[in-house]
Amino acid sequence: MKNYLAVLLVAFILIIGYTTVCFAKDMYVGDINKLNLRSGKGVKYRVITTLGPGEKVTVMSTANGWIKVGTMDGNEGWVVSKYLTSEKPANVKIEDLKIQMETVQEQLEISTIENRKLKEENINLTTRLNENSIKLGNVKKSFNDLKTDSVEYLTLKEKYDKIAKGVNEKDARIRSLENKVDDQYISMAVKWSLTGAGILLVGFFLGSRTKRKRSSLL
Repeated sequence: MKNYLAVLLVAFILIIGYTTVCFAKDMYVGDINKLNLRSGKGVKYRVITTLGPGEKVTVMSTANGWIKVGTMDGNEGWVVSKYLTSEKPANVKIEDLKIQMETVQEQLEISTIENRKLKEENINLTTRLNENSIKLGNVKKSFNDLKTDSVEYLTLKEKYDKIAKGVNEKDARIRSLENKVDDQYISMAVKWSLTGAGILLVGFFLGSRTKRKRSSLL
């Protein structure tokens, strides 16, 4: 009796394992024009919808050559198990490859556009760099010219200061000499004036005496 129960338990486990081995597993409709999705596991049950080749379904349970599946659009039903495959059909693989190629093509186009933009930015940056290099060269040249001009200016200013100092000194000496000459001229003028006045007085005095002598003789 115990052996009989053990055999039943093992059989039950095997059946349960067989009916659930494909749970939550994705499968695909094989190379068939259309596959009927029925409301029960048998041809006597009504057709819910038809599935096309390569259509993806999710396995829910299996029993006696039939598989209960869920479709991508939300339908649930039973299909003949032999028309399902775990490998993607060729047409599905081709579609996947097309999608991948389109994705790669889009990425390539995006990369091409970005690469073009980067090249344009690089050209613009190179142009700006060259312009800035030219400006920097001009600034350096102007700076060097300014340094040269500054040295020449300082040299000329030093010479000018020396000449100006000499001119000022000579001008001061000339003014001093002019003042001395003016003083001497005034002094001599005063002397000559006094001398002239003395001569006039002497002449006047002598003239007066002469007149007196003449008048006394008469």
